[in-house]
Amino acid sequence: MHRSIHVIIGAISGLFFASKLYLIPLCLIMGGIGGYIPDFDLRFGHRKSLHNLFSVLIGGIGLYLLLNLFPLNLLRNNVWSLTLSFVAGWLLHICCDSLTKRGVYIIWPFSNRVYGLRIFRSDSLASTAMGFIIAFILLLSWLIYSGALELLIKYL
Repeated sequence: MHRSIHVIIGAISGLFFASKLYLIPLCLIMGGIGGYIPDFDLRFGHRKSLHNLFSVLIGGIGLYLLLNLFPLNLLRNNVWSLTLSFVAGWLLHICCDSLTKRGVYIIWPFSNRVYGLRIFRSDSLASTAMGFIIAFILLLSWLIYSGALELLIKYL
């Protein structure tokens, strides 16, 4: 899948952790960053070094600790929401890449085995369409979960 789709899916996943209205933009950003981070390994061990549960755990703990250092109460009081948004974006990136032919090394460095459904080529139209379908389903689910869809329908 294209990186932009990973960012969109990650951002939308971040919405589920915005417990307050003012957190929506921050959780969108953190989810989007989480959706982008795994592709930093394009130059070295792609789909290995950052496409595994171990790196998600280390990244999530690192971000949690980093956010606790910030003097801004807005960040420090919402560390869990922001960290979970980031982790959700990262995990969904890995899940989406598991649909591609190359799969992912989900339990690396403990195993070099590739996992995934391995249905699409990364650069195919089908994987792009699947990415948009996943993003749409996530957004619709959040609209229902948050009650925003009901409000939209009520005011239309």
